[in-house]
Amino acid sequence: MKTLASLVAVLTLAAAGSASAGEVRIAWGDLDLSTPTGAEAFDARVRAAARKMCRGVPMTAGRADCRAAVREEAVNRLPGAVQVDYALSRVPLVA
Repeated sequence: MKTLASLVAVLTLAAAGSASAGEVRIAWGDLDLSTPTGAEAFDARVRAAARKMCRGVPMTAGRADCRAAVREEAVNRLPGAVQVDYALSRVPLVA
């Protein structure tokens, strides 16, 4: 059983080119980020949060940069050991 099951990553970012900041919660406690399946589910949640956070940013003003910042912040907010598990699950296996 995960001891951090109720923990959520909270992101507060000012979108590039936007005067207002936003907040989004990305739940991950129900996922096993040490597995490719769990990591992909987390990635999908982060992508959805990034779309929400960055929807007001014009494409020409750096929407891609905004989405990358959301992803980076989400991963950085994970506890250290979970970050390691997540990173290792994203490494392709070489046979």
